[in-house]
Amino acid sequence: MDALRHEMYLDRPLPVQYAHWLAGTLTFDFGRSLVSRQPVTRLIADKMPRTVALNVIAFLLAAAIGIPVGIATAASSRHLVDRATSVFFFLLYSLPTFWVALLLMEFFAVRLGIFPLFGVTSDNYADLSHGQQILDRVKHLALPVITLAYGQLAIFARFSRSALREVIRQDFVTTARAKGAGEGAVMWHHAFRNALLPIITLVGLTVPYLISGSVIVEDVFNWDGIGLLYFESIRARDYPVIMALTVITAIVTLLATLVADLLYAVADPRVRLEAQR
Repeated sequence: MDALRHEMYLDRPLPVQYAHWLAGTLTFDFGRSLVSRQPVTRLIADKMPRTVALNVIAFLLAAAIGIPVGIATAASSRHLVDRATSVFFFLLYSLPTFWVALLLMEFFAVRLGIFPLFGVTSDNYADLSHGQQILDRVKHLALPVITLAYGQLAIFARFSRSALREVIRQDFVTTARAKGAGEGAVMWHHAFRNALLPIITLVGLTVPYLISGSVIVEDVFNWDGIGLLYFESIRARDYPVIMALTVITAIVTLLATLVADLLYAVADPRVRLEAQR
């Protein structure tokens, strides 16, 4: 116990403890795990690619489906379709993640046997050919990606719909239609470009949502990423790993916000002109 307290600087005054932790954080040296005794940085680096792949695919899937659906419902003149899609996406967003994950596992894995129940790869992964290994990884990705993407898909659809609804009421959209521009050109080249700023804001807020959601998803599907590592570290009270993952999550959130701010200038020339002034 005394050796462990000395190793973790717990036998020093609080300011010294904090200075030691801060110095390690600035150099990405978070110490060793209390459970496995491995360097925390190595643990996170080993599991990071799986979480990145899961989150990136879920984000792209949600954006690729949600934004076009939101644009289509905003352009639709049928009131019944608009109301029905709004209610559907509201209900979709309201479904608890763990409950949806269990339903997907029960239906697609247990009953139909289309996708694996959990894990990153199958037990016989090493014996498969290269093409079969790729297919095996895709099958294991399917259910976690759907679970992580469905709620964000609903957010993208509702947010892009409301943002576009505000833009299509503007005078320049009416002018474009009066000049004979087609409905597709009006929606994509005029209305959508001016509705990009709220959507970019949503993209910046999506990253923290996906990171927090992946903790639950990875635990349910036993996906060996940093989300599962986070959950297991909390249960084991592995404080060095918990602190490291918390700091990394904060850094990723700040970077996502910074990227969103930079994309403002790319999407809207008015932002660039204002900055030059």
